[in-house]
Amino acid sequence: MKQAFLALSALLCVAGLVGCQTGDSGDYPTDQISCTFTVDVNDVGVTARASFWTTGTGIGPVNLILTAGDTVTVNGVAMPRRNGVATDFYQTALDPAEQYTFTFTRGDGTALTGTVDTLVPLAVTAPAADASVSRAADLAVNWTNPIADGLATVTVSGEYLQGIMEDVADTGAYTVPAGTLVLDADAPTSSVQGWVTISRNRLGVMDPGLAGTVAVTTSATVRFTSTE
Repeated sequence: MKQAFLALSALLCVAGLVGCQTGDSGDYPTDQISCTFTVDVNDVGVTARASFWTTGTGIGPVNLILTAGDTVTVNGVAMPRRNGVATDFYQTALDPAEQYTFTFTRGDGTALTGTVDTLVPLAVTAPAADASVSRAADLAVNWTNPIADGLATVTVSGEYLQGIMEDVADTGAYTVPAGTLVLDADAPTSSVQGWVTISRNRLGVMDPGLAGTVAVTTSATVRFTSTE
């Protein structure tokens, strides 16, 4: 329950719906620190990101900056600090690997890890890029490298378009039924730009003494025109 609250509060913080605070990791024991480790894998490259939070103050989530000798690496590669819009995080580009291991090392030398296996990148093969698809017809969505018994998330979105987000069997094919996509009443024209995104993710394993999550994600997007 505590981790669910922390994750929700952190999302609200990033979205600007609640106040964000920043603190020093060196001021908190490990059992009051939560880590979010993610790896994004696509056909362009691999990017790893780490962020740190605490609720140890009792006044909501505090975004932590690594201080007092605390460090984070992934597969042995240092992760420089980045300044985000609402929060700071640690990020680096990586060479593709079968497995990604984040190591959070405290100033006293204690090292805790989170590890996740990779995912094969995917590509959207239908609809074709910039194709025109009527909202009165089925929208056929296809993608590469399906994973047996896995799940994929199909998202259809667009300006002036009421779309969908569905978790479906990762078979490489899904059909959005005719009439599912709805044009907003204030749309200036009956033809609007839309996007189809296919994504999948996999959770890894954190050391017992380290709170948080480690995950790998992969996604691909194509643009299309939604017509009457």
